[in-house]
Amino acid sequence: MTDFYNLVPSAPEGRFDGIERPYSPDDVKRLRGSVQIRQSLAEMGANRLWKLIHEEDFVNALGAMSGNQAMQQVR
Repeated sequence: MTDFYNLVPSAPEGRFDGIERPYSPDDVKRLRGSVQIRQSLAEMGANRLWKLIHEEDFVNALGAMSGNQAMQQVR
C-alpha cells in the first residue's frame, strides 16, 4: 500500500494500483484546502428525518387500518 491510501481511507483496496504520480503525498496535503466541504442542507434534512422517525409518534392518517376502511376509502 502507498501513502495515498492514508489520504483517502474510504478508497477500496486496489484503487490506486498502477497509477504513477509525479507528486508526493506531502504535496497533496500541503495543497489541500483548509475548508471542510459540508452538504449542510442535505445534512439538516437527514437529521430532521431521523428525528421525525425516531422521536415523534406516528399519525394513522395516511392509509387504511383495515380492509373495511380501505373499501370505504375507494368509494
